[in-house]
Amino acid sequence: MEGIKGETTCPNQGGQGVNKLFNFDEGDAWHTKWSTAAVPFDLIIDLNSVNQLDKFQYLPRLDAGNGTLGKGTVYYSMDKSDWHEAGTFDWKGSDVKTFVFEKQPVARYIKLSVVSAIGQYGSGRELYVFKVPGSESYIPGDINQDKLVDENDLTSYMNYTGLRRGDSDFEGYISKGDLNENGLIDAYDISAVAIRMESGVSSRQVPSVAGKITITPSKKVYNEGETVEIRVSGKGLRSVNALSFALPYDPQALEYVGTEMTGMKEMRNLTNDRLHTNGTKALYPTFVNIGEKPYLEGDAELMTIKFKAKRKQKIDLNVLDGMLVDKNLNTVKF
Repeated sequence: MEGIKGETTCPNQGGQGVNKLFNFDEGDAWHTKWSTAAVPFDLIIDLNSVNQLDKFQYLPRLDAGNGTLGKGTVYYSMDKSDWHEAGTFDWKGSDVKTFVFEKQPVARYIKLSVVSAIGQYGSGRELYVFKVPGSESYIPGDINQDKLVDENDLTSYMNYTGLRRGDSDFEGYISKGDLNENGLIDAYDISAVAIRMESGVSSRQVPSVAGKITITPSKKVYNEGETVEIRVSGKGLRSVNALSFALPYDPQALEYVGTEMTGMKEMRNLTNDRLHTNGTKALYPTFVNIGEKPYLEGDAELMTIKFKAKRKQKIDLNVLDGMLVDKNLNTVKF
């Protein structure tokens, strides 16, 4: 398979980055940073497509020297968050190592958690990944299944933001757009398209996403006719390129008025006030950067969500499915 990218949880030597493992050139090599112990570390492989996995082949250094991988565990995932074990490896020598996915799972990501390697480094000439012969690859975000990721896919995601498994429109081609397989069209799914728009995101390395979100009403009790204000703030935010959460509410008690963005920078507002097939209602505040845009960083007041109270009531929030997403599709849930 071509178009593969990789990253490691340890630093790599300049000029010998992990990209050397996937460039189809067996004459160069990847090596972790010299004079710095790397083990244990993770090698995370992004196939940039969803595939039924058959096997991969790892080509060590010809001399089986420093960095030659020894022992570890292989995992696979759709979203780089929920990992499933595929098996272990225990390698020696310089011959080509083959790992077979016995259950032929469908995944986008592969992770090698390395616990033993020569000299406590990591290295290799090449790593080839093979899908099951004759199986189809699926481009993440190609919700229209036309072999392209473009504005048409983004429009579809905008229309279906907040759609859940069980809704009448979910099954079929929309369900394939649920890339993290959590039964909800959310900021992670939409980001798969958004990071490819407007010439895509930059290759500049950034720290993985981090931070906390606080969602609180301005007061506990509201009288009929009053505006209910729910304030959303962030603390310690880092590399936030998208966010979303669900806010279920009783339409007999509240009427959604709108959302005022105060600290969302240039993010596209894809918030959807959705009535589900089972009769429940929920607001899905969803904000995503389209292409390369400024990230949310530090502490900030992000937005104010407004409802109209239809009767006197105490506000008890039940926030669901919250997530922060960075441009590399790493996530933090809240």
